[in-house]
Amino acid sequence: MRSEYVFAAVKEISNRFLLCRVASASARRLHQDSTQPSETINKSLKLIAAGDPEEHENALNCDNPPSQARAVTAGSS
Repeated sequence: MRSEYVFAAVKEISNRFLLCRVASASARRLHQDSTQPSETINKSLKLIAAGDPEEHENALNCDNPPSQARAVTAGSS
């Protein structure tokens, strides 16, 4: 259940707002089209709880775009 992953992740990142930001950014970078978003969020929380900085170290740096390029429409300003 996701609440278990959240409580485990809070042990690594005690600030709940920072945890939300890191989990969100991490999930966006880890997400693949073939998986459900909820599974990606769970995976992100598990990685945070495991204290594995290699998998989500770039999640704090929100200046870097996600691995998949965003589609840019022509003529938008």
